[in-house]
Amino acid sequence: MTKRKYDHLFTTDIHYQNTYPPKKAMMFYGLDDEKNHFQIRFTHISVPFEGLEPAHKHDFDEVFVFAPCSDDLTDFDAECELYLEGEKYIINKPTVVHVPAGLTHCPIRHVRVGLPYFFVNCVMSGEYARDADGRKKNKGMDLPRYKKP
Repeated sequence: MTKRKYDHLFTTDIHYQNTYPPKKAMMFYGLDDEKNHFQIRFTHISVPFEGLEPAHKHDFDEVFVFAPCSDDLTDFDAECELYLEGEKYIINKPTVVHVPAGLTHCPIRHVRVGLPYFFVNCVMSGEYARDADGRKKNKGMDLPRYKKP
């Protein structure tokens, strides 16, 4: 196939082993260059489980998306608990949550799953690190990041 001008903008190697039950693949993409710092993870949730992340905070913003895997994007049949600064919030309809830098968040508990849904985590940083108990830690996501040629 002939190389085209914008072929470098397409990434198809985006599936990685997931740590969430039922341990199916997640989709990941990261963009980290001189102007852009961004990561996105799509995790397919089909069974209830407690998230692995303890309460923590970052020095960058995140956005969480809870979206049905359906052609009807209002058809959300699940319940999640998200903790912000230790306060429990119930998610039981399609929801987007902005988590500003410095806000302590997690755990996320996927309490009930009537219909599968996507949990999407958008990280406004090229590196994912958390600050728990006053210490910064690298999450260990050894995943490729897009760099401009």
